[in-house]
Amino acid sequence: MTTAWPETIDWEHLEVTEADLEALLNRFLEDPLPRTAEELSRFLIQHRLQELEEQRRASLAGARLFRPKDRYQVGERLFFPHLNFAIGTVVGIRDGHNPEIGPFKVLQVRFEDDGVLREFAAEYPLPHSLNELDGMRGPDEQSMYLDEVWATWGRRIEERLLAQLRSSPDFVNVGDHWFPKALLVELHEGHLNLVEAVLDVHGGGPLSPEALLSHLELPADIPSSLQIFSLNAALYRDPRFDEVGPAGQFLWFLRRVEPPEVLETPPRLQGQPYTGTGERLDEALRRIAMEIDDELSVPEEIGPWIGEADEVVWMATYPHLAGGTAPLTRRTAQVFPLGRTYRIRFEFEDPTNGRRWPGWVVRERKYIFGLKEWYQARQVQPGCLVVFQRTREPGVIRVQLKGRSRRDWVRVVRVEEGRLTFDMLRRQIPSEFDDQSLIYVDDPAALEELWPRWRNRTVSSLAQHLVPALAALTPQGTIHARTVYQAVNLLIRMPPESLFEEILGMPRCAYLGDGYWRWIEEGR
Repeated sequence: MTTAWPETIDWEHLEVTEADLEALLNRFLEDPLPRTAEELSRFLIQHRLQELEEQRRASLAGARLFRPKDRYQVGERLFFPHLNFAIGTVVGIRDGHNPEIGPFKVLQVRFEDDGVLREFAAEYPLPHSLNELDGMRGPDEQSMYLDEVWATWGRRIEERLLAQLRSSPDFVNVGDHWFPKALLVELHEGHLNLVEAVLDVHGGGPLSPEALLSHLELPADIPSSLQIFSLNAALYRDPRFDEVGPAGQFLWFLRRVEPPEVLETPPRLQGQPYTGTGERLDEALRRIAMEIDDELSVPEEIGPWIGEADEVVWMATYPHLAGGTAPLTRRTAQVFPLGRTYRIRFEFEDPTNGRRWPGWVVRERKYIFGLKEWYQARQVQPGCLVVFQRTREPGVIRVQLKGRSRRDWVRVVRVEEGRLTFDMLRRQIPSEFDDQSLIYVDDPAALEELWPRWRNRTVSSLAQHLVPALAALTPQGTIHARTVYQAVNLLIRMPPESLFEEILGMPRCAYLGDGYWRWIEEGR
């Protein structure tokens, strides 16, 4: 049952005003601690209810509380808590008649808001629940109604409050907490220079604000939560520092010490994202594109809302092997630490030897960096299956190849006279692999030397010799979509959807369905 309250507040369409922000500032003056948007929204609701209670008390001035047991006179003004504190005047009194009850009076009351005349029992001899009312709202009742308002309209009120806080020059936020800018702990240039020196000594970081504060010797009477908030706010404003912690954790790093590949997209990963609808592709090609899981296929931002998984398996591609990276997609992001920042530092771990080394989630450009040496040491090839696993230790991601190494007949690519050639040769493959995707690179250095001459050319010009060369390796003279994708991305960075649409438009590539093409020789 909903708690009775004068419904003079339209919670659904509540507008946050300057007076509300002023009330929040006063609340911070009373209790100077950073607050979340939910905490501030609840206080705003409570503040509005208190205003309503004050208005009610003022409107009841000179009116008497109605209780059935009491005696009244004509002309008295009464208020009725059980009728949302409506006010009326006694305009008549008569005797009541009920042999089972005994003598009592009947009041005739005319209400001020609508002029309606109603009757109420008075001098009533039997017990009645209305006799227990004192005309005031206790804290339990106010808290109950606040919870009801929050459950129904709380998130909508929070969104509107956040919009006002973001546009206000008087408030600053760090993470999901807010605080008045004027009440921040003052941190001068000397403090920030000392933070830079401390991070420098620790290899650039990452260090928590708590670790940094131990060097600043701020006044001990300042609450630690306010010290941390003020330091984080100051470091956010200074371009020397980068916040690289995962969700729920603040860690600071010196931007000038971050790897260049974290600050700028490695050239091998640079390409045009897919912006089409995929309508030109059949169901098989759309499914293959989704399984390839290219970050250039993902139009939306990647964030903590993606969800979590204990393990994902990624099919390696040459641009990422060359860049020492892995894609950050809807699938792979379920394993890696995410947060509110664009760059997040963590650690990779190789379970075969226990070695750990730094890794970076570059969320703004959708890749993970830090794997180049590991790729080279494990001789990972395009099409090999790489496993990323969460560990019990936060911020540590295990990386390993799936399955055992084996020797097999596979496609091998080599550079000859400025062109790519392909052969089926026996090679030692370090892991399980996707047979349609594997292309063994015999000489990566020669491929990297050739790449600059092709990176800006058209896909059709590259496909003119790649498709027939690869099709010649199969008895049926066909080539699969995964093979085309891996081969083209040796020299030209392109997401699978864009590539498949391009090849579907090539007159000498006959699409057979189920992800296969056949090259049609000239004159046939």
